[in-house]
Amino acid sequence: MTTLEQEVGELKARLERLEAMVRSLAGDAHKAVLPTASEPQNQDRLLAWLKTQGLVRDPTPEEHRMAAEWDTLSEAEKQAHVHFMRSLALDPPLSRVLIEKRR
Repeated sequence: MTTLEQEVGELKARLERLEAMVRSLAGDAHKAVLPTASEPQNQDRLLAWLKTQGLVRDPTPEEHRMAAEWDTLSEAEKQAHVHFMRSLALDPPLSRVLIEKRR
């Protein structure tokens, strides 16, 4: 993947976030109505609603590349990676880092 493709993907993601923020500030966010619990949940409709609310976005080209790499791993390699990530001990804990950054 070229740097230009990465930059375009990042710009698209940034534009989506900015558009969601503009909709929110303009008061349009209340117009998008979440389907009620009694309605069948259509994944496409729910995903579209989440995008309009700025809660999710389309994956970037880099995220697509990383997902493709993950898909090529064997189950044993995936489990080894998950085990490794769960065994990490952060010092200081991530929660402490976040609290410090917010001050």
